[in-house]
Amino acid sequence: MTKFAKVLGASTLGRDVSRRRVCGRSGAIAAVMVGVLAGSGGGPIATAAGAELASATTKSSVASVTQEEKIRAAAAVGITATPELLVLSERDFVFELWKVSSTRPEVRASAELVLSGSDAERSQWIKSGVHEAVKRDQDNQVRDAEAARGARELKQGAAAVIGVIPTPDKLVVSYRDFVYWLWQQVPEKYGKTRTAALTAFGAAEEAQKEFLRAGIRTAYAEDQQNEIDANEQTSKEEKERLAWRAAKSRAIGQVLGVVPTEGMLVLSDDNFIREILQRATPDTEVAAAANQALRDPDPAAWKRYIATGIFEADQRDKANAQAKQAEANRRRALEIRTRAQNSGLRPNLVFAAQAALAGSDQDVDDFLRAGQYQATKQSLRGETQGTRAWYIRGTWPGGGVQLSQGPEFKEDGTALIGEATWDVVTGLGRADCYSLEWVGHPGVYLALNGIWTGVLPSDGTEAYRRNATWCPRQGFAGGGTVSLESVGLPGRFLRQHNGGIVADPNDATLKATGDPRSFTADASWWIDGPNPPVVSPILTRWLNDEAIRGRLGAATGQEIVDGSVRYRAYQRGRLYWSAATGVREIEGTILDTYLRLGGHGAFGAPTSDESGTPDGVGRYNHFAKDSSIYWTPSTGAHAVTGAIRALWAQLGWETSYLRYPASDETDIPGGRRVLFQGGRIDYDATTGKATAYRK
Repeated sequence: MTKFAKVLGASTLGRDVSRRRVCGRSGAIAAVMVGVLAGSGGGPIATAAGAELASATTKSSVASVTQEEKIRAAAAVGITATPELLVLSERDFVFELWKVSSTRPEVRASAELVLSGSDAERSQWIKSGVHEAVKRDQDNQVRDAEAARGARELKQGAAAVIGVIPTPDKLVVSYRDFVYWLWQQVPEKYGKTRTAALTAFGAAEEAQKEFLRAGIRTAYAEDQQNEIDANEQTSKEEKERLAWRAAKSRAIGQVLGVVPTEGMLVLSDDNFIREILQRATPDTEVAAAANQALRDPDPAAWKRYIATGIFEADQRDKANAQAKQAEANRRRALEIRTRAQNSGLRPNLVFAAQAALAGSDQDVDDFLRAGQYQATKQSLRGETQGTRAWYIRGTWPGGGVQLSQGPEFKEDGTALIGEATWDVVTGLGRADCYSLEWVGHPGVYLALNGIWTGVLPSDGTEAYRRNATWCPRQGFAGGGTVSLESVGLPGRFLRQHNGGIVADPNDATLKATGDPRSFTADASWWIDGPNPPVVSPILTRWLNDEAIRGRLGAATGQEIVDGSVRYRAYQRGRLYWSAATGVREIEGTILDTYLRLGGHGAFGAPTSDESGTPDGVGRYNHFAKDSSIYWTPSTGAHAVTGAIRALWAQLGWETSYLRYPASDETDIPGGRRVLFQGGRIDYDATTGKATAYRK
């Protein structure tokens, strides 16, 4: 195995680690932002329950594009997608569009950037990036051209150091691949340069850029000097002359990307600086420093400029360009955040942008390059009472959509909702609205089929594109919900109807036709994170039972699983679940007594909500293990179990002469006792019999 092959294996891992570094940061941002997203929406349900109903995605991949998307991308740049074009890999497809876009600076520049990026970036460029770039070209907006120019100049300058001129196609490869190409061009005898290239090749992208910025010049200068010094037949004066020629070559090559001619290298120092000035971009630090050196009559000043000054000026130019690019990137990220906020349909994207803007310039760049495309996935949850833990989910095969919890609950009371995640992308039929692509099914969108909706593959027609596009409006139910108006059927909104999803007109039309259905809640949706999490019966009841939600308040902890029982604490009580009892509520002093005496371990799960007694005086809960806890203002809360409870129930509970329990069960010789307001019940452990006594 060659030395390069060994490094290739290690460096591939290095590249993957570098990509994980970026994706990991995006994933961390997503994890943080969904914690915030949980409270978005403004309503009590969104604020308190969103944490369970929003889930972050840390996947960096973007689904492969469809042929329809390639056809649309090709048409955007004015060419027909031939069969030969459609079978190309996504990278080669982007490269072909780059080649035909010489008159479209933003299309060409954005293509260059993704060609040197990741597979996910190229996929997203075909899906939407090319269309956005075409729009910028039409509006004479510059976004990517400066970044692409900087990348080209960096590569050209590094290549000029070693005296090679890269072809245009070489300038659009990744930094890593370009470093490898340079390694191939360096003569075998220049060992330091080749070693430095191998080291950069195996490192992260920033190290590769640094090698192109300065590392190659330093290593090549050492190799050149070593070659000069090794020739014992060369005089000292000749060695100095050759070293200075090499310094001039590096100066004009590294900074201006020019492979110098012999005529340039034999110029006097001041005339060589004039050659640089003629080629330098006006109003740059390189040009200003050249003018300043020429104004100095001391030849030593000219040498300082060629040896070090031009590189220092170039670094200032690069720092200025970087700061300008960073400022432009932050403006772009802010615009993306604002558009996402205004849509109400992309809360994940809002918080991803906020997290990036609160971070470093690199965080913002990562967000623009990849993070923004990882944060467009959402799910849509119903607002109608009874379906507040239900999501719009596709079904395949069949192509239908329904509002559903998903599978039946398992024994532990959980149910995983599948097929309920949608990629919120720029509208196929209207750029200021959105289409919902079914995640995991490229080219399949939530689209009208008559007035009903389905998950339908694109057929490439304008009618389909309009039917697959939805415009967000402030939710009819308020509180942070969103309503979605159809572009294909204006005035009709995405709405649940008997578990199905339909496009219906507004209330006024329904009332005029005598339709009794509720439109306000049915056509309003909560926008949650992707991959809706496991939803338990406890959360389902809390979301859909407004009375329980008002009594208990917000959750104060996560659901706890203890054997066959699940429970969760709220501000003013708890909800318990078991397969036999369903979801039941306990609160206040009854809950305190329940927990003090052993909770579900001693009494089992509650079989009733806390309820009022018929006489209006007391409150109670019944429990699975033949037990109850009763409370009145005068007696407090006390438990009654087993045979004592059975006798009290036989006598008529609190309506009997015993009235309410006034103590918990206590030990007595040979048995147990409970005191009541009107007497007592004793239990004989020997006979198993309970006996009641009046006061």
